[in-house]
Amino acid sequence: MVVRLAVEAGATTAVELAEPSWSPWRRMMFRYAFVVLGVGMAGVWVLHMLLRSVGVSQQAVMGVAKWTALHPLTDQVGEHVFGVHVDWSLTGSGDTAANWASMFTLLVVAVPIAVMWSVLDRRRPHYARLYAWFRLVLRLALMSALLLYGVTKLLPSQMAFALDRLVEPFGDLSPMAVLWSQTASSEPYEIALGAAEVTAGVLLILPFTAGLGAVLAVVVTLQVFLLNLTFDVPVKILSGQLLVYATVLAAPEIVRVVRALTGHAVPMRGPEALVPSPRGRRILVAAQVMMGMWVLFTTLTEGHDAWRTYGNGRPHSALYGIWDVTEYTVAGQEVPALVDFRPTPPQGQLIGPADRFRRLIFDVPQGVTAQRMDDSLVSFPVEIDADLHTVTITKDLSHQWKLAVLNYDQPQADQLVLDGQLAGRPVRLRLTRVDLDRFRGISRGFHWVQPVPYLR
Repeated sequence: MVVRLAVEAGATTAVELAEPSWSPWRRMMFRYAFVVLGVGMAGVWVLHMLLRSVGVSQQAVMGVAKWTALHPLTDQVGEHVFGVHVDWSLTGSGDTAANWASMFTLLVVAVPIAVMWSVLDRRRPHYARLYAWFRLVLRLALMSALLLYGVTKLLPSQMAFALDRLVEPFGDLSPMAVLWSQTASSEPYEIALGAAEVTAGVLLILPFTAGLGAVLAVVVTLQVFLLNLTFDVPVKILSGQLLVYATVLAAPEIVRVVRALTGHAVPMRGPEALVPSPRGRRILVAAQVMMGMWVLFTTLTEGHDAWRTYGNGRPHSALYGIWDVTEYTVAGQEVPALVDFRPTPPQGQLIGPADRFRRLIFDVPQGVTAQRMDDSLVSFPVEIDADLHTVTITKDLSHQWKLAVLNYDQPQADQLVLDGQLAGRPVRLRLTRVDLDRFRGISRGFHWVQPVPYLR
């Protein structure tokens, strides 16, 4: 047993010794890439992912993220180099001034670190083992990101179907809203996108299938990166990083495929030299499997919660639907349905009693969207009491600042009457539910045989 282990250990050492020396430029480039990609980007992502997965609060994770983004040095860079105030508030955007300043700071700070490393470790001929660990960190970061974003599409919540998109003029949509709406309009398409990302993520869990997963990840991340660039989605930094991770991981596999297609012999690729002993390799593989399964479990749990909370599996409003306003009176006087009739609301009010709306859209239980006569949309928090038949429109989610308190009645399923107080004055609205099948995006359906293209 001892002899066998000694022979295996000696074989591993021989493999390492057989690694040719790297050129000085290759070693220098690796050191810089290791600091930037391995530690500053992928390593930080893995740290944040692990903290979130074990239940660390979002506020605590954001505190860690602020320091791993090289605060307060980034603040000084933002102020004195770019002339911008670095705000670390959570906005939902990954391309804030803080994110760009942080990335620039990392790229600059990594230079002296790589130079110092090169001076202190100048005699080392190569970094074969550290390169293997570098690829492992990239793989874990890419795996967790693909699972995170893939699950939110597999269980549609990233691009959720919204009723107000059916009546909002196309020209009023931002490029990102166009992308979100077209993806949400086809749930099978969104699920297919998520399935591709999840499949790549699952393949990246095991070192034996990681090569195939990396090649698939290149295709997936390239598409996401191009969409983010061309539709102005504020995840350009992260999607670009993921594309780089996937390219680095897939490059050896792509080279092997090209060599095989061009008639060259391609030897079997052995395991990466992460640890010297076979037992250590088995333990490391088991650890990767456990971590991958844990990430998959947590992302599925979070994805299901998102799908049930604000995704396509969310509950609907008690008055779900798009309602055309057919009659609108204030203190017994009918307000005309004029496009250019825009009275100024009283000071401190978001809407005035004389504001005439074209439609009211009830989608999620906690909100209502009003479409003005000029087709613009405005949304408000709402509280609907199905027992008392009341609709309370407020300024805030806690429903402390009331804009309107209305009683509602449904004489018929497609008829709705709202009667009550709006901004201190009595109002009455009569509404008719819009048949959603009138929208071709919903009613058109799928056709194998089409005599002519249907572009209406």
